[in-house]
Amino acid sequence: MASVLFLAGAVLTDNPSQAQDACGEGPRSYKLMIHVSDNKPTTVTHQGDDASDFYVCNGDDVEWQLVGSGKQFWLDFIDGAPFSGGAKKNSNNNGKISVVIDGSAESYKYDIGLVDGGVLDPKIIIRD
Repeated sequence: MASVLFLAGAVLTDNPSQAQDACGEGPRSYKLMIHVSDNKPTTVTHQGDDASDFYVCNGDDVEWQLVGSGKQFWLDFIDGAPFSGGAKKNSNNNGKISVVIDGSAESYKYDIGLVDGGVLDPKIIIRD
């Protein structure tokens, strides 16, 4: 039985974007990479792992950056953003968007879109 519990624990911690530490250890910084194919965002990753459901805490800094494309992109948190300053953000001249998380502990679905291109719809989930 102990080996089954150990195996389950190992599986749960293999994906850092799914098994990040609990809140309360101070703000952290995350860089999410947006991968593009055929003028459409295809995946968002953190340190090479899927980040389509990415867990954060209030006070964390999250940065999105487009990989392999010189295009501008945008984020749109249609049902409300987990940060202040408006629900839609456009990439800056560096091809990045950076925010500080400040919202209720819940799931926030958002769109990542390319200017004149396709859209991807991942989630940011704020832990308690």
